[in-house]
Amino acid sequence: MLLSRLAFISTTIMSSTSSCFQFLFPQNDVITQQQQRQPPLIAAYHEPPPHKNNNPYDVDYTNNPSAFGRILNGELPSRTYLESTELLAFQDRSPKAPFHALVIPKRYVKTVYSLRGNSHYSDELNDESEDNDDIHLIQNMRQMGLNLLEQQQPEALATEDYILCFHIPPFNSVDHLHLHVLAPASEMNWVYREIKYKCGARWCTSDLEVIERLKEGLPAVRYKRPFQC
Repeated sequence: MLLSRLAFISTTIMSSTSSCFQFLFPQNDVITQQQQRQPPLIAAYHEPPPHKNNNPYDVDYTNNPSAFGRILNGELPSRTYLESTELLAFQDRSPKAPFHALVIPKRYVKTVYSLRGNSHYSDELNDESEDNDDIHLIQNMRQMGLNLLEQQQPEALATEDYILCFHIPPFNSVDHLHLHVLAPASEMNWVYREIKYKCGARWCTSDLEVIERLKEGLPAVRYKRPFQC
């Protein structure tokens, strides 16, 4: 009974395909003005991050079974906004805000449950410290998200009218860690703003909470890992 309820809730919240809920999940709720300046849809190989200490460090895209792995490997197209040595940012294929991008690590990190906390974290530690890898990863993802907002939605950034969040399994859509960047939040459909991307809900957490929990040596999210997520 519990499993069936969870499946129903997940389907209801994370999917807009059911005709019964079309009035709650409009398909054409994204401002067309933003679409006019979207990047071109291109399939391109994205150079993986360099090896660390002569270790492969999960940079072999063929070991990434997700759709994002195929984007990184140039097999699927995306609308790329920004790229760094470690990260890639591109438009969500089904935008739920006037601006909706995803920031992903190039190395394969499955979900927020894959992130390691560090009970000995210090801002003084060297950036190359393996103990700080996941903390710095999320910090860098957040910074790229803010850079995107500065470029694409400066007014929303200035007024803090945006959402930066991760979905928590089993409510995530792709098994490759991705940060949602949505703005302006005030112009989103209320179902997306107040339910699907509501930080603090069982299915959604903010980037800042993940960072703070990892610094404290805690799991990235407060909820136990369900099933085999």
